[in-house]
Amino acid sequence: LVLAGQGWYWADGLFAILIGLFLLWGALHIGYESVQALLDRQLPAEEQARIMALCCAVEGVHGVHDLRTRQSGPTRFVQLHLELDDQLPLVKAHQIADEAELAVRQAFERMDVIIHMDPISVVHKEQQGTPSEQQ
Repeated sequence: LVLAGQGWYWADGLFAILIGLFLLWGALHIGYESVQALLDRQLPAEEQARIMALCCAVEGVHGVHDLRTRQSGPTRFVQLHLELDDQLPLVKAHQIADEAELAVRQAFERMDVIIHMDPISVVHKEQQGTPSEQQ
């Protein structure tokens, strides 16, 4: 009103356009964030590295492989394979997997964790491949 009183009648229209653009930018930003929250996507590399470190810190775990992550809304989903001693009793292997799962769940909210346990010798054979694959 002050500018219009000074003869700058175009100022009112300019401010209306600027406010409209600001509202449009805000609406687009909110829409983008909402769609991203609903779509499945992989967890950030930092979180994946932290999950692997947490699992590897559990006594008895020699390594982690085949880590798969996704996030859908607020829930995170993790699947991974723990590399354990070949001769480990099943009860002890299950205990170790439970400890790794608990460590990950305590570090992250709303996390669904699935852990598969592999004997370490099988993992090394798979990494080396069969003779026909090596050629």
